[in-house]
Amino acid sequence: MTDELIFAPEEEGAEEASLEYYKILIVDDEPEIHKVTQLALTGFQFEGHKLQIISANSAKEAEIALKKNPDIAVIFLDVVMETDNAGLLLVDIIRDVLDIKQARIILRTGQPGQAPEQEVIVKYDINDYKSKTELTSQKLFTLMYSSLRSYRDIILLERSKRGLRQVIEASKGIFDKRAFNAFIAGALYQLTHLLNLDDAFVVAHDIGVFRISDAESNIYEVYNQYGIKTKIQNSNLSPSVRKVFNDAIRYQSNIYTNEYIALYCHTHLFITVFFVTPRGELSGIDKDLINLFGENVTVGLERIQLEDEVKRNQKEMVYRMGEIVETRSRETGYHVKRVALFCETLAKLAGLSSKDVETIKLASPLHDIGKISTPDSILNKPGKLTSDEWLIMQMHAVRGGEMLAGSDSYILQAASLIASTHHEKWDGSGYPEGKAGDDIPLFGRITGLADVFDALSNNRCYKNAWPPNEVIDYIQNEKGKHFDPYLVDLLLGNIELFNEILNTYKDH
Repeated sequence: MTDELIFAPEEEGAEEASLEYYKILIVDDEPEIHKVTQLALTGFQFEGHKLQIISANSAKEAEIALKKNPDIAVIFLDVVMETDNAGLLLVDIIRDVLDIKQARIILRTGQPGQAPEQEVIVKYDINDYKSKTELTSQKLFTLMYSSLRSYRDIILLERSKRGLRQVIEASKGIFDKRAFNAFIAGALYQLTHLLNLDDAFVVAHDIGVFRISDAESNIYEVYNQYGIKTKIQNSNLSPSVRKVFNDAIRYQSNIYTNEYIALYCHTHLFITVFFVTPRGELSGIDKDLINLFGENVTVGLERIQLEDEVKRNQKEMVYRMGEIVETRSRETGYHVKRVALFCETLAKLAGLSSKDVETIKLASPLHDIGKISTPDSILNKPGKLTSDEWLIMQMHAVRGGEMLAGSDSYILQAASLIASTHHEKWDGSGYPEGKAGDDIPLFGRITGLADVFDALSNNRCYKNAWPPNEVIDYIQNEKGKHFDPYLVDLLLGNIELFNEILNTYKDH
């Protein structure tokens, strides 16, 4: 148990209590009482801590002393001082006005008949009632010991409640983090502030390849309090860190040493171990709070992993569906990948939020999902379509929007919007609704430009790939007609980014 924990002040801004003494307040208008009490308590210690005795000769002086020292542990309080009930009135001030609840108040009186014990103990929030004549040195020792023991337990209980509130608030503070890095950074921050701890970092490792050994090849991911990831070999960890880390993994539990705390969190996919450097020896309450916080962190990590799995499954489903459509139209699956990457790049250049960038990347591969309803004779016709065939082909935008509509998934909602609007044109000459300008959703405008850029740059059943300069000329000429002028400027002004995607995912 650290002294800081025993003597932690209850209120922010309160003057810190001594780390070596329990504070005792003697309130009495008789100087002799002060001398006798101090003499009787000479050399007194409780659990290795001495007493710091503060004297007040009146209720008013006592109130001032208490304001300066809200961490006073025991108060010996006379009843009759400047008035016959000054001590009793001070009790109410201590409890209700100064809001000092933890101090043990021992009422002492030289005139018991003036303040009957049964009436006083019921009406006033005191902890004991003694006649001055009965407080011999031995009885004072016993009374002091029992009072300080009660005070200690109350402080520990209050600290435990405060710590639990902190754990709850800390857990709430990190549970809104969706990405692993952000969650880890938030958890580290909360952990180091939860118990005023020092440096902390996290070692994460995939369970599938985890090995407990000192081998040079055993590489861990290490995250600091800002969520920045680095990699480190087991052999490069200090011997003490390596031992604590390996012990946490071997015993699948939290490890506490004089140097480190290792907080073990095991999810179904991987292991994370939080390393913290404590400032001193931890109490049982400290460890309980850390254990509880660790359990909450594990729950949060499990949730993030489940969300990641859902996202991966959604992404896989979207790409598979997009590839099915492109395969049916005799195009390669690389088309949907390129379009997705083009859309992602344009969205970033346009300053969209990270969520919108991810959404359009995942949703755009389904832009032509409606082609499933288009007959093969039209979809794969090598020559020019007739007017009737063209009307049928145009219906794929409507059908695609309808197929994906009504889903609770924000990705499929975005995909529905994209499917139905990516053939609209800036000047209003597109289809299926002839929308123009900003009336065309931004996702549709981005995907429409990305789709045409890719279609011109690669072979199709009805044409060969255009030379790069002709593609650029066409996009430039259609600025303000087919395409959003702002998006055209972003694409052509950063053409090297789009050419890199073309070169990386070439059709075979």
